[in-house]
Amino acid sequence: MTEKRRNKQARRATHRDAQGRTHLVVERDASGRTLRVGLARPLFNEAWQNQVAAAAASTADGTLAEARTVEKAAEIGRQAMAATSKIAEGALALSPDRPPACRAGCAHCCHQAVGVVAPEVLAIHAHLRATRTEAELELIERRIRATDDRTRGMTAAQRISPDLPCPFLDEQQRCSIYEVRPLACRGTNSLDAAACERNLRDPNARAELLAGKQSVPCYLEPIRAFHAVTAGLQLGLAELQGLRMLPLELTAAMRILVDEPETVPQRWLAGEDPFEPARGGDVTNDPRIRQLAGTRDAGR
Repeated sequence: MTEKRRNKQARRATHRDAQGRTHLVVERDASGRTLRVGLARPLFNEAWQNQVAAAAASTADGTLAEARTVEKAAEIGRQAMAATSKIAEGALALSPDRPPACRAGCAHCCHQAVGVVAPEVLAIHAHLRATRTEAELELIERRIRATDDRTRGMTAAQRISPDLPCPFLDEQQRCSIYEVRPLACRGTNSLDAAACERNLRDPNARAELLAGKQSVPCYLEPIRAFHAVTAGLQLGLAELQGLRMLPLELTAAMRILVDEPETVPQRWLAGEDPFEPARGGDVTNDPRIRQLAGTRDAGR
């Protein structure tokens, strides 16, 4: 057996998590080609979320199986972004009488830690390289490094601050990477912009929000779509491709990538964990967050 064939078979083997579990059921033909990917057990309470997660896992696995390249990994990120937006927009279209209060220039939610996974980071970086001049790239990279220097080691609660904007927020309070904004940003929505502003700028309101004493009215479906797509990406690439897919914090992950753009993607594709210092984005056992996401109880 050739080395190339052995490496291919190793990548096609199903990897287990730290508890020795697998979450996907995979049917393959005699040549090892994947015919169907499904969930071994439901991850979410809503059937549609489980279907989305399984589809995302299958798409991600199939895309990287075509060619294990940085370009394909970034394509997975873009596919996931498009899928999340399609589901979210379809859900919001069902309630035309009460659209979200979110508008261009309304950036109250852009002052917090953002959870991402590696294909999102690679898609953002590829977009920047394709659309920015060298001088513009240098400015963005300086902003990423400066934000990471200020926020490194902070908790998610500490990151919610009017003094800590996302490094991709421009002078007009608009997202400068809107076309490739993270999945979490695509799911976020609000029916009350004034409440969002209060929770960001009023310390007392922010404390009550963090303590669970108040919340912002929103549509759940876009948020649940983001969680379903992300879960599918994580499972498809971790279990079927052997890649490190634990959640990352956006700014910290982008800092790692812009500091070593030629080596980090290749190391990640080889199964290494170059993004490990950026771990922690979107990791929580908070039952309020699990309910918002529609996550199925662990014992069910």
